[in-house]
Amino acid sequence: MAALGQQAVASSSSALRFADRAYVAWGTVAFAYAIAFLQRMSPQTVGLSFARDFGTDASGVAMLASSYFWGYTLMQIPAGVLVDRYGVKRVVLGSMAASVLGSAAFALSPSLLDVFIARVIVACGDALVFTALLKLVAQNFSDERFGLMSGISQVSGYAGGVIATTPLAAAVSGFGWRACFLVIACAGIANLACASLALKPAPANYAGKTLKSVLLACWHALASAENWGCAMSFAAHFAVVTTLAGVWGIPMVAHYFGISPSAAGGPLLAFMVGNAIGSIFLGHAADRTRSLDTALIRITLLRMLLIAMLWPALAHAFGLFYVGAVFAVLGLVAGGTVPLVLKCTKHLYTAERIGVGASINTTSAGVFAGLAQPVIAFAMMAASGIGTDAGSNLHTVANDAGYAALIEILLLMSLPGLLGPLMMRRKLILRT
Repeated sequence: MAALGQQAVASSSSALRFADRAYVAWGTVAFAYAIAFLQRMSPQTVGLSFARDFGTDASGVAMLASSYFWGYTLMQIPAGVLVDRYGVKRVVLGSMAASVLGSAAFALSPSLLDVFIARVIVACGDALVFTALLKLVAQNFSDERFGLMSGISQVSGYAGGVIATTPLAAAVSGFGWRACFLVIACAGIANLACASLALKPAPANYAGKTLKSVLLACWHALASAENWGCAMSFAAHFAVVTTLAGVWGIPMVAHYFGISPSAAGGPLLAFMVGNAIGSIFLGHAADRTRSLDTALIRITLLRMLLIAMLWPALAHAFGLFYVGAVFAVLGLVAGGTVPLVLKCTKHLYTAERIGVGASINTTSAGVFAGLAQPVIAFAMMAASGIGTDAGSNLHTVANDAGYAALIEILLLMSLPGLLGPLMMRRKLILRT
């Protein structure tokens, strides 16, 4: 009897140590994702100091941002393939090493060409992090906690984005941008050391995998209508939310109320706060949801309603506080959508192939959002009666008619988010 008791205590202690290590391992990869988000958001903060030091103008700052964008986008499909083939630890350590090397090279860059190369290296490393983090959550946490942990994982990125604003700006003004990125590189080295100890090596069954088998699985995934339904759901969410909150939100609010862009940032700040809260609490709710397809349809309809509530006539009638409240609720909805899609991704691809699934979703969303932007800009200018020669001036890009056209296009872009869950329904039911 005593032996059974000792065995039970030992088993409980072992399970506790495993859980502790799982959270520590998650923490190292989440910290890497926060650094990646900081890197992505930093050009808006360091741009003026960077331009002054290199004697360049807005084109140089645009190059700083675009070099990261291209490296990040081009690595999305390889990210899933590499994570599923080689496991989380090897990919994450390589990712962190690339980010550290790129950050240090950026801080020490003597020319714009060197800056471009350094930022591409950083982006190629950072592109692997979220897919690896998602894979780690799928492997180390039960399905009942997957939605919550994936939501908290998103919040770690938002934390890095917050650091990239006022705190980074204060540090840059006090110590210079080069010193700041050397500190970021040092933080990355420390995190790399912790991750090398906390992350477990890939399971033994990874030894039998080949890159060819993972690529073949990726090809087979593209032949599944259910998987395309998942990609459509995420693409509709990402493209709509990014277009509104990341491109036209501030110009739209500034136009509606005749205020400066900085003052118009209030509703977008409310959106970011709502996004973080929604990621956690609605991520937890996603773990309790048995009908994922129905939940996705309902949350898409709610998102469409909120977008329609930003119609110019309604905004003018109800004022700035009303618009801020709509953006805040829209942030909650946006934050809660991603855990739902990730739950569907895990059910469709399983934990073994979730890296490929995440990469397909992310790439599809990026392509959809990228192709939509020229169409949106043309439609807004046409509706506003403004010629193409005024396209570079945010204050003349659109009037109320132009922003009404934006709302209409965003509603049309949301429709794949209603069709996608219907395409996934049969397979999701079988997995439940």
